[in-house]
Order: sequence, then structure tokens, then C-alpha cells
Amino acid sequence: MISAFQSYRNGEFPFQLLTAARGDADAKTPVFERSDYDACTVEYVEHGRGFLEINGYSCTPGPESIYILSKHSSHRYSPDRGDPWKKLFFVVDGELMEYLFEIYGLTETYYVPGCPHLREFFLEMFRLPLNTDEGNRRGALVFHNLLSELSLSVRRPPRRSNPELDRLKNVLDSSVNGSFLLADYARRTPWSEAHLIRLFRSEFKQTPYEYLMSRKIEQAKKLLLYSSFSIKEIAEHLSFSDQYYFSNYFKLRCGLSPKKFRESLSGELKKRESRIQ
Repeated sequence: MISAFQSYRNGEFPFQLLTAARGDADAKTPVFERSDYDACTVEYVEHGRGFLEINGYSCTPGPESIYILSKHSSHRYSPDRGDPWKKLFFVVDGELMEYLFEIYGLTETYYVPGCPHLREFFLEMFRLPLNTDEGNRRGALVFHNLLSELSLSVRRPPRRSNPELDRLKNVLDSSVNGSFLLADYARRTPWSEAHLIRLFRSEFKQTPYEYLMSRKIEQAKKLLLYSSFSIKEIAEHLSFSDQYYFSNYFKLRCGLSPKKFRESLSGELKKRESRIQ
């Protein structure tokens, strides 16, 4: 799949995790200014505030927000002198990085507020080894998952929050690689299983089971794209009962078997490369 990228055929994986770190500014931190930036930096503001101007767009990122210093951008940014920010950030580069921004429609997205649920992706980046093939490969999967969630945050319309449904959705999100029984969950709440299903369907237009399975299929697609796991190993990783049930369910949802899906991705990336050349 990834071998369709020219850099990978030349021996270099098409995604590089250059650094991942924490940045704590103070009142003396200077203004940073760059033109035609040669990489991409993604930053999560934990505390404090600051100012950002990028490609004619300006904003004041605050706590639990994300801002992106995209490749080839011209930008300047600095902390608020009275309330300097404390941030988590990572720097990435490569053809795959640019491709993922493109397919998720985020090439001109520079600032997304209200993202406390995305902080974990930055912590995952910290745990990866830098300047290694393993770090680059695992970093690509973390980055893909981050952009997938970020695109949902950008496009999701505001809604009135139901704390119980938010808790259920968070549990489902954390169960993508495991198993989940709504009956067991319901026993820990004031609601019946049937009532939770009705509430969840009303809010998210699908049942909890349908939502969880859709997340598993999305994760399966990413593993088919980025990993060398066999179909059986992916089925086990996502807690399907067996390889055959996984393959049949994947084909029902996606119209292709996992094997054919993996092959089709390779073909699409090759077509994209020929257009670029």
C-alpha cells in the first residue's frame, strides 16, 4: 500500500516523526516567525493562551485547542505575556503526511478549539522512538487517527451535551480493540439497555453496537493500510470472534474483502503518484 509512494520505494518510509516534546513558554519567550516552513508542527495547548498568524489567518489559541503550522506556510506566533501557554507538540514530514491532510480536507485548517479528547494522541507520539523506522510507522498510524478525529471535530455541528451519552460514547471509543456488552454497561446506570439504545440512536443516528462496529471497521482500514498484520491478526487485534466473521462483516460493510480492500488501496496510491509525476 504505502510502497506506492516514491520515497518508500527509495528506502525511506513516507512519514517521518521528527520530534515530540512539551513546550512551556514564559513572558520572555520570543515571537517565532517563519516563511515557507519546511515541515509540519501540530500543537495542543494545555494551559494559557497565545497568538497565531498563518497564511493570512489569525487566532488566539487557548486551553484544550489545537493549532497546525502546516508545511510551506508563513506564520508567526507567540505566547500571551500575561498568561503564557504550556503545550504538547510534535513535528512531522513526508508525502504521507501531506496526503492525509488532503484526504481529510484539512489542508487549510489551522486552528480547532475544544479538543480535550485529542490530547492522548500527543502523549502517544511522546512514547514513540524518534528517527527510527518503527517510530515513523507507528507515528503514521497515530497521526492518521488524530486527523480522522480532528476532521470530525471540525465538521461536527454543535449539540446539547447529554453527559450519560457522552460517557457511553467514550466507553465505546475505548472498546475499539476490545469487547463491550451494553447490558453490563446499563447495569451501572439508571437506564435500561433499551432506553440507552433509544437515546443513543436519537443523538447519533445509530445504535451503540452500530457505532462501535463502525469504529472497528475504520480501525481495520487503517491497519490494512499501515501495518503488515495478516487478516487473522487484525481480526484478533479488534476482538472479532474469528478471521472469517471479520472478513465477512468487513465485506458486508465495505463491499470488498479485507484482502481486496488492501490491494485496491495500493492501486489508488499508485494512480495518485502517477498524477503527481
